[in-house]
Amino acid sequence: MQIEIDIKPKNEPQRLILENKNPNLLFSGPWGSGKTYIGAAKAFMLGTMYPNNCIALVRKKRVDLKPTLWKWFVEKILPPDLIVRKDDTELYRKIANGSEFYGIGLDSTEDVNKLASREYGFIVVEEAKETNEQDFDEKIVRCLRLPSVPFHQVLLLTNPGSPNHYLYQRFYMERRNGNHKIESEILPNLPKSYYERLNQLKGIYKERYVLGKWTSFEGLVYPYDPGKHNIPRFKIPKDGKRVLAIDFGFDHPFVVQWWYVSPSDIWYRYREIYMSQRTVKKHSIDIKKFCEIDDMEPLVICDHDAEDRATLRENGIKTMPAQKSRLAGQQVVYDKFENGQIFFLENSLVEIDQRLMMAGRPTKTEDEFANYMWANLKTKEDMIKQKDDGMDTMRYAIYTSIKKMGRRKGGVYIG
Repeated sequence: MQIEIDIKPKNEPQRLILENKNPNLLFSGPWGSGKTYIGAAKAFMLGTMYPNNCIALVRKKRVDLKPTLWKWFVEKILPPDLIVRKDDTELYRKIANGSEFYGIGLDSTEDVNKLASREYGFIVVEEAKETNEQDFDEKIVRCLRLPSVPFHQVLLLTNPGSPNHYLYQRFYMERRNGNHKIESEILPNLPKSYYERLNQLKGIYKERYVLGKWTSFEGLVYPYDPGKHNIPRFKIPKDGKRVLAIDFGFDHPFVVQWWYVSPSDIWYRYREIYMSQRTVKKHSIDIKKFCEIDDMEPLVICDHDAEDRATLRENGIKTMPAQKSRLAGQQVVYDKFENGQIFFLENSLVEIDQRLMMAGRPTKTEDEFANYMWANLKTKEDMIKQKDDGMDTMRYAIYTSIKKMGRRKGGVYIG
């Protein structure tokens, strides 16, 4: 049974992706360049064009695949009336011409065994910079051996990463036979709010996710990646562990961060005050209001300023001094990033500081990462100390809590 399809690419790079027949194809582009769409579209095109094809939709983590590439494929690309067999648990679809589609997470031993036990004609890998050379050479490429299709291809979709990444080395520097790269720009027809979000990115994040450049994070203290660490909001459990921390400021922003700590020790920053030119007394009112919403006792880890701590206490907020060892605290926070244990819920900011915004300064903690750098990369001791109020607050919250390892009513860590 031959199925006629009509997939219209949204721009010239996407048309080139559909037509390209190189064995290894890298599609690199910023956020909003249509990578997920075209990966799902080409999987469908090749599945319908060649009967009895076998196609894998792959991502490093299975849990990340389900709401992204696989969701696009089954909900927006694959017509329901073509499906003759499906299994949502196994991430499987079979269509009328005999072609089969599998969702594969490289972190799942079961999925990797499925990948290795079959012969495939096409494999598309979403956010390929999450993979390493062993993933590519041993788990992916060797499976492209289905004899019944005229050509085989692995399509690698990715945001730009570090120039040291194997993908950049192979597709940009070495230019091996059979390897081909195509780059794209942000699509012009996205919602206005999406462009506003992109315009908030600065420094290295703007270079990667707006301009599409492969740029190194070398020199940055923390391996923060907005594409990975900024996540959609979810309802915080009322009985969950909470951490509240403050870095005092007036001309510099006064920063308050609310953190939820999951039972598996994953930290989620879910609310933030980042405001200059406002008194501690006024902040106290807001802190108590939000703590009442959370049904938590307002006890905060904070900087050591005696006068500001006294003002908080006068207004009914208990305080404890932060553990301020900078290098030890930075190492603890760095380890949390490396282990996938820190995330920032989107839309956590209580109020935008218009003064800071007009001055082109950070208006929330996420804005600080790109400029939070070592002055000396070799010794990693001296810091470039500027625009780091949110960085200090985050370090106070995490390092002090881990050092103290205490508990208090309401699930708040204390000493």
